[in-house]
Amino acid sequence: MMKPEKYLRGAFGAWEMLIDFPLPAALRARLGGRTDATSKLVGFPLAGAAAGILLALAAVFCSVVFKPVAGSIIFAVLCTAFLDLKDSGRGLGLLTSCFLLKQHGVPVVDALPRMTGDWNAIGNPLAAVFVSLLEVAKAALLFTLAFYGAKLWILVILAGAFTVQGMLAADPDRESGVPLLPVPHENRRAGWWAFGILYLIMLPFFPFGVIAAGAVVYFCATGFAGYFRRNYGGVTSDFITLAGSLAELLLLIVGVLFALDVK
Repeated sequence: MMKPEKYLRGAFGAWEMLIDFPLPAALRARLGGRTDATSKLVGFPLAGAAAGILLALAAVFCSVVFKPVAGSIIFAVLCTAFLDLKDSGRGLGLLTSCFLLKQHGVPVVDALPRMTGDWNAIGNPLAAVFVSLLEVAKAALLFTLAFYGAKLWILVILAGAFTVQGMLAADPDRESGVPLLPVPHENRRAGWWAFGILYLIMLPFFPFGVIAAGAVVYFCATGFAGYFRRNYGGVTSDFITLAGSLAELLLLIVGVLFALDVK
């Protein structure tokens, strides 16, 4: 199999692991099927870049059709919904669950294993307040990015957050000790290479922002991995999803701080 097709299959596999929106049947027929773990690891930032490009095109379309202010508002709402629904709300549920446990005085090290992404199990009135504030904050940040000429930053956000999740998925599972992505240790650099190339491509658009975002992604991936190993002996799917959601928020903030075209 040629390398481009190999990595396309990897990106398809990563998309299916991360995003609950199905791809067209033609792509499933062309790229579906088995692929090796290293290709999937490389596919994590590629899947993020693909989703980011689609969202950036949507932002441009909204700005052209509805004019800058209204278009940026529509894009911010749609993009916030995508970030929440791409994993059927699990990331948002885990953030909310962790916040509620902290509100009850549970230490972080004890709260993380107890958090849940199941909204039926959360059932706390304070959750609605937390979610509302968080959603408004995310929409405001996305509006700012779109309105001030940083629509492509959504690619940086998704490629970076997906890279964090891919790197954590290559760590041993807390219960079984078997990684979700059983990538040989020497091959893990392939994921970093794919991430680095994508960020280099984005560097001319957002010079300071991409450097800051690259540092955030690296320290999130390595920091979360070290924390989970020390305190729990490995990762879980919930830990990986939570780390991706936190990385998204941090990269949104970095974009507003460093990537805007304010004249």
